[in-house]
Amino acid sequence: MNLPKNEKSFFFSEEGDITGHKYEGQFSVKCVLTAADKRMVEIEQSRLMVDLKNPTAGLINISKVTANLRTRVLKSPDWFNQMIDDLETLDDNILFDVWNECVRCSNEWFDEVKQKADPVGNEPKES
Repeated sequence: MNLPKNEKSFFFSEEGDITGHKYEGQFSVKCVLTAADKRMVEIEQSRLMVDLKNPTAGLINISKVTANLRTRVLKSPDWFNQMIDDLETLDDNILFDVWNECVRCSNEWFDEVKQKADPVGNEPKES
């Protein structure tokens, strides 16, 4: 079976919760991470958490999302590149909104794989 292309694009348009600034632009993202990508996510997440022994849930969440975005996002607007590089933003909701779009793209990719594996939607028969 040929797998679908492991890249999807979307147009992003959201306002920052704090500044009210409108963030817009075209993104291209990886739908599924390779073993090497997953390794990079883990390394980056560890680096962002500075190996804290008891990280808060908030620190874990922002570290996980940031590490994933730094690995998954292939093309993005300049404003996003700046935001994800230095994390100097008041509108951190934008990071989570972009992450939600990445998850949506990943889910669509897996749905395409399932469709190719069983194009008529048959359920496996019990023996």
